[in-house]
Amino acid sequence: MSRDYSEIEINEKAKLLIGKKFKEINKNNLNGNKYNKGSFGHIIEEDGYDYAINSISEPDFVEAGIELKVTPYKKNKDGSLSAKERLVLNIINFMEEYKNTFYESHFWYKNQKIQIVWYLYEPDKSKDDLVITHEKLFTFPEEDLDTIISDWNLIVDKIKKGTAHELSEADTMYLGACTKGANKNSKRKQPFSDIMAMQRAFCLKTSYMTQLVRKYIGNADDVERVLRTTNMTFYQFVDSVVQKYKNMSQKELIKLFEIDSKAKNINSVLVSRMFGVNGLLSKTDEFLKANIVPKTVRVEEDGRIIESMSFPTFKYTELVNEDWENSEFRNLLETIKYMFFVFKKEKDDYIFKGIKLWNMPEQTIDNEVRKVWLKTKDVILNGNIVKGFDEKGRRITNFPGLSENSVCHVRPHAQNARDVYKLPVRDKVTGIEEYTKHCFWINNKYIEKVLKDIVD
Repeated sequence: MSRDYSEIEINEKAKLLIGKKFKEINKNNLNGNKYNKGSFGHIIEEDGYDYAINSISEPDFVEAGIELKVTPYKKNKDGSLSAKERLVLNIINFMEEYKNTFYESHFWYKNQKIQIVWYLYEPDKSKDDLVITHEKLFTFPEEDLDTIISDWNLIVDKIKKGTAHELSEADTMYLGACTKGANKNSKRKQPFSDIMAMQRAFCLKTSYMTQLVRKYIGNADDVERVLRTTNMTFYQFVDSVVQKYKNMSQKELIKLFEIDSKAKNINSVLVSRMFGVNGLLSKTDEFLKANIVPKTVRVEEDGRIIESMSFPTFKYTELVNEDWENSEFRNLLETIKYMFFVFKKEKDDYIFKGIKLWNMPEQTIDNEVRKVWLKTKDVILNGNIVKGFDEKGRRITNFPGLSENSVCHVRPHAQNARDVYKLPVRDKVTGIEEYTKHCFWINNKYIEKVLKDIVD
């Protein structure tokens, strides 16, 4: 077993892998060419670096202090590149990690320098024909390190509070705490609570890895940074924005920033200017890396929010082939963080009340939301979408409605009646094989509760 390579040797061996297919590297016929999620890394370890598969807690190359990671990226339909998945790092030892500072932590000891090997994922190719295309001996950029430290501290603070069971990948910005186990029963003890917590690992989020892919592999856009002219942390900067503009009316802000009041995307422009950004806030470096979605929310004088919040439409034929744990909707909720810009109506204008960074609690995702998702899948799979018709001849569906669940529901999200997706099973009532596009919605009443502390 050779784990005493120098940093230069480690990087040179990574460069020699570029352009090779996995079947060309897999001299030992690892797993009999039956690839699972960890096979790619195992092949590189055994045949690229000549050391045996292990689960040691030290970096892969102890002397050099370097961890080896093999990870995929993909080409999107528009020609852009994206990471295919998060980069999973080391398991979080709840019983030990909290005892140290960041620079003394096991996370930093194992991951401060990572030799990344990228391969291009192509769904139409067999796994052993996938090709390694790029490598990078990676250390955290100076502009990201403060955020990584802040994320680590947030995770550790939850452990110290006895709430490791409430950790969610969306709690943080770049460094996440993702679930890591065979199933939902993979749980570990935590030090300050008797509640067993899901086993989790530190990870670099998919959104963060996408920005690395675009930076080191190609087609990286020059994006604005929110923190380009300040030494504040991201959260400190958000607080400063609130303090600067809180209780100003929308009309005052439009005048202050000299925005065309008739612009269609006036709310997007407004929040961008509040952050000192010329382009869209959602396209800035920090927001892209952290998968933060800015949303302006209008609250009526009586505290009501009229509109529910929609998600992308789901394809019927794809949803029915998913299981809840690995479903697209669960993954979206688990990884996305919203930045709500709250405006409350007073007389004839809307007043800026504040900002709330929010992600849905994992317990809510795996209880209320799961129920809606499972019923939706069942309705589609059994051809039971249409329940009947109202007095005007409009279809009434069996999808979970607004009054059926306290958190979310399903309803149409289509341009017109011809905007449809194919059904996996013909509808029993109508006999149709296609149906109007639908999506999941977060209930307006639920959002009211989420933002109540800002509105009141």
